[in-house]
Amino acid sequence: MIRIGLTRQSGGARALAAVFSLVVLFSWVPASAQWSGHRSGQLQPATRSLPVNLPGVETAIVTMTNDIRRRHGLPVLLEDEVCREAARRHSADMLNRHYFSHADPEGRTLKERLPGNLAARSWGENIWTGNGYDPRQVYSLARKIMAGWMDSPGHRENILGPGYTRLGVGVMAKNREIDATQVFIGVDTAGIRPGPGFPGR
Repeated sequence: MIRIGLTRQSGGARALAAVFSLVVLFSWVPASAQWSGHRSGQLQPATRSLPVNLPGVETAIVTMTNDIRRRHGLPVLLEDEVCREAARRHSADMLNRHYFSHADPEGRTLKERLPGNLAARSWGENIWTGNGYDPRQVYSLARKIMAGWMDSPGHRENILGPGYTRLGVGVMAKNREIDATQVFIGVDTAGIRPGPGFPGR
């Protein structure tokens, strides 16, 4: 079973109170069978108590997101470190504290997780969770996550949002569960610095 969810805010407006979520059921082979046949990858199943970051899956999701935007005549999104770290922290927190929501158990949403100058801009968030996938199957997992989002009108709207300019993706694995978060930000070129390490546009 996988679940996906989204949230977004127009520039300067309060975060939407309603959180849209979608449950997608489909068949999959048992996790033990999926994991047993793959021995060449460097990643190992996450068995420790801390979530493991999957940067290859993150990169693939960024690439697929921008490929989709190009096909729809939209500008690509610049990867932003601040957005990426917010996405990674949220995915890890959901895994560590066993919840699936845009708001953490204390009620903090993406708006509270972003620096003030970005929280005042337009933003959106997609989340996904799934069990029993081999994280070493990078492109297969990224395609599965993207397909879930693109099959949902609200998530698709975030991916194809014309007002967004920057993107951060965080994918974390713990035991046999994987959580993914996309953070979208609309940042114009006047007076707003992108996340450190990434050039301005």
